[in-house]
Amino acid sequence: MTWKNFRKKLKWLDPFTYVDLYVMPKVNPKDNEAISWVVYLASAFLFAWLIYTGLGLAFGTQSPMMIVVSGSMEPLYNRGDIILLHGAGEDSVNSPEVVFDFPSLKERELASFAELIYSDSSPKKIEAISFNNGQNLSITQDGDIVVYWSNRMNEPVVHRTVAKLRAGDGVYFLTKGDSVYNTTVDQDCGLILNGRPQKACIELYPIPVERLQGKAFFQVPLLGCVKLWLLDDLGSLIATGKMPAEFKEGNIC
Repeated sequence: MTWKNFRKKLKWLDPFTYVDLYVMPKVNPKDNEAISWVVYLASAFLFAWLIYTGLGLAFGTQSPMMIVVSGSMEPLYNRGDIILLHGAGEDSVNSPEVVFDFPSLKERELASFAELIYSDSSPKKIEAISFNNGQNLSITQDGDIVVYWSNRMNEPVVHRTVAKLRAGDGVYFLTKGDSVYNTTVDQDCGLILNGRPQKACIELYPIPVERLQGKAFFQVPLLGCVKLWLLDDLGSLIATGKMPAEFKEGNIC
């Protein structure tokens, strides 16, 4: 098979080939340019939805991919990377495990059942967690990377699991970003009084396994930069007159 013939066969993998052959002759027989643009844009959104839905069915999650929007997982993931996810369950997510005799960990702040141990360096960084069941857990990068929805940040967060907590009502996770600037776990909020944490944090409580959107298993570097530039950075510049902090921190994207 010659290269020319091979290229001809490849066109059948392009969904827009079928739009040109079967859709355009019916909806745009006079080849109106404006109608063509509408049809192509609608087709692009439809194909994107079908691909996203198909990946979700194949990978067992409603969120099969996401764009990394910050540098909290550097150097592993950079802003603009696209990561693919598959379903995350209590047995499929690997992380150091702690078992409690509590009937429930739902909406129970970390400070009520654990003490965080920090280094003497400056800035201080978390080194271990001492739980009130007598178990101590060192903070490592051995756990799987997951995406969960943060109710406090109102956005998905991609961070590493540092502890899997088993209680009477199920499995929960503690998480942390890999970056040197992420000096503590996401749930380091102190005691929570009237719904308000004593410390700045990403998520108020340990994350129930049901809130995990997926587990990361593949990375496409920087492919999501265009979306961040056009929708996030430019949108922020227009709305506030300022670029987002993530853009100014020396990120590639």
